[in-house]
Amino acid sequence: MMMFSVLLLSGACAAPVLKNAMPARVVAPWTIEVGPGTVALRQGEVALPETVTLQVRPPETVRVTDERHDGLPMFNPKTGGWVRGAKLRGLVTEECTATGELDPNSVRIKASAGDAAPFAPGSDYRLDPFWATFGRLDGSAIAEGQVVFVDYEYTPWRLDSVLIDADGAVRLAVGEPDAALALPPGPKPGERAIANVWISGGIEQLTDENVFPIEFAPPPPPPQGQTQAERRLPKTLAKLRAGKTVTIVAWGDSVTNGGGVNGHGEQWYQTVFAERLRGRFPEAEVRMLTAAWPGGNSTGYMKAPSGGTYDFVRDVLEPKPDLVTIEFVNDAYLDQAATAAHYAEILEHLHGIGAEVVLITPHLVRPDWLTTDTVKVDEDPRPYVKALRQFAMDNDLALADASKEWCRLWRQGIPYVTLLANSINHPDVRGHRIFAEVLMGLFPEN
Repeated sequence: MMMFSVLLLSGACAAPVLKNAMPARVVAPWTIEVGPGTVALRQGEVALPETVTLQVRPPETVRVTDERHDGLPMFNPKTGGWVRGAKLRGLVTEECTATGELDPNSVRIKASAGDAAPFAPGSDYRLDPFWATFGRLDGSAIAEGQVVFVDYEYTPWRLDSVLIDADGAVRLAVGEPDAALALPPGPKPGERAIANVWISGGIEQLTDENVFPIEFAPPPPPPQGQTQAERRLPKTLAKLRAGKTVTIVAWGDSVTNGGGVNGHGEQWYQTVFAERLRGRFPEAEVRMLTAAWPGGNSTGYMKAPSGGTYDFVRDVLEPKPDLVTIEFVNDAYLDQAATAAHYAEILEHLHGIGAEVVLITPHLVRPDWLTTDTVKVDEDPRPYVKALRQFAMDNDLALADASKEWCRLWRQGIPYVTLLANSINHPDVRGHRIFAEVLMGLFPEN
């Protein structure tokens, strides 16, 4: 079976360095060992003087029979795998499909339910085995609009947790399987998670890539000196403190358009950010506007025809915002030189209307799109991210470094891919919250 972990284990990975984490390691195909070590609970430190061995439940296959599809589209090999045809519903994520979880040899497409003779792959239909999409072919025995029934098997993700209580008792809690957004199980009162184990589809055994010891770092020291808002957003901050109206334009792509949280506008990162600003500066009126192009990038937005659905002048400049936040994961195709040149043009437009600017580094996307072989990412490999950081420094701009926070997730026991609601690049509610938190981190407490 093709599986997600094939993407992750194709190259050698240097052993990561963890601080203040309980040791956890694989000692047999489905066996892990934790300890010895010490962790901090609310009740005080708890020591694990000896190693504890835990058995991990192997992945469980889900069998689907007679899934009804009321007509199949033609298979389109020239587009993204997630839109090449119909989607197997057990693997549907937000807009897309989970990758590498389908057993392609299990797929049977039939004209009727039960033990009907299956149609022939390669002549009647074609399947994208990685993306779990399928469609008719020219000359197919499947007629246009014909109802078909599909049998298949897939292996979803799961995130288990190693928990310890105040007496030093250790147990493994099993998480709920999910095609994409696998969540760790909640601890009982008095327990704390010390590691998570990621069952990444139909893997044949555990490796160190599946085990996530949780780093218990000491709390960060209180910030010294001025915040970024005090240094780089003085006009916006002054209006907030004075209880005036502050207009903010959140300019971006599908993420800024709520990608990952569907129609739940209250969960969009800019909505959460605005609500938190109102809570911190209750006398001010925060007016949040969204200018977002799903699937677009900043270059396309700026070049779009005037008066169309996306109009840079109308949407971003004409509201005369005090502050513009810029989020474009779709700009990540830019190299460092192109980023500097393009964002210099953006900055000229925004400073031309008197707006202050916050650059937001993007979240992490699929590992193969990042060209990395691990989800334990400490440094974002994209030249665009490095370029944004440098451009912010060179131009004295505020930087909300969301990428940095996403690169810390694995140290918190979370494979970052389990926050991608569409299995590609749309952050779930937790991911949107990260954006809101890094934006709020730019501002002082009052």
